[in-house]
Amino acid sequence: MSLLDLPTGSRRYLQIARQLAGEIQNGRYASGERLPPERELAQTLDVSRTTVREALLALEIMRFIEIKVGAGVYVLDASARARGDLAEPDSAAPSEVLAARRLVEAETAALAASSATPAQLEAMHEANERMAANIDNIARFDAADALFHQRVAEAAGNDVLSGFVSQLWRMRESKMWAFWYDQTRHPGNRRQSVEDHRVILRAFERRSPDAARTAMQSHLDVLANRFYELKL
Repeated sequence: MSLLDLPTGSRRYLQIARQLAGEIQNGRYASGERLPPERELAQTLDVSRTTVREALLALEIMRFIEIKVGAGVYVLDASARARGDLAEPDSAAPSEVLAARRLVEAETAALAASSATPAQLEAMHEANERMAANIDNIARFDAADALFHQRVAEAAGNDVLSGFVSQLWRMRESKMWAFWYDQTRHPGNRRQSVEDHRVILRAFERRSPDAARTAMQSHLDVLANRFYELKL
């Protein structure tokens, strides 16, 4: 399905992407032209800047535009679009994934603070130290990161919640997520994640559900802020 053929009930960011794609195809924005700033587009389209940003990610995947982080967003030549994939990005918006993770993983952390066994706590520590040892190896770091969060979910003692966490992490495999996340892959950010996990672990060791919930929420807020603070 082409982005321009999406049904009206589609996700909001895809509706905005369709509108901008139509304006590009109709010549309102010419090849090589820089699109208006994100804030201006949000005001013109009467949507949040987050929705605009995710619409732009969809358009980049489809080769309508090129996002040059820190320099702006530029319309690609029609020949580049012809070589691209015009299919609709089949994924949830990154902001929605992060919002869902904040809800689900904060509660799994609170439950885990009450129910985690010493062996489970040790397994979480081991996964986090594996992250710390692989700051410069992204593949191993990401695997250890996923393992840490899965072990937290398992320690909560609720198989349904654990399944939700696994599903939310699988959503990170989408093109939408990768296009954003690749821009935030800095060693300093990875070190911050390790430290965030240590704060969560200290809450577990104190058997404090409230502290664990807050620490997990704060950790996920840091991830969300990296997305919102990128200068397009």
